[in-house]
Amino acid sequence: MATEKVPFESPDLTAFDFCFCVFLKREVYKRKVDTRDELLARVVDAAARIKKSEDRLRRTKREFRTRIAKCIEADVWIFQHLF
Repeated sequence: MATEKVPFESPDLTAFDFCFCVFLKREVYKRKVDTRDELLARVVDAAARIKKSEDRLRRTKREFRTRIAKCIEADVWIFQHLF
């Protein structure tokens, strides 16, 4: 049986994928999710809003660069905990 990888642990993700996952999770769980259908609807809705929002994508890229700089300053190479 194949096991699913946690998105943050996948070796195939790029830095942008990581930021996208973090942002999507924040958007989806702003309020408590009660049903599977509600969860799916929120994921689809959040992804559509992200797709339409170039400003948000620019901010995410800028924030990511800032976090990388903080990691380099602190000599820390695992930075998930800084989000």
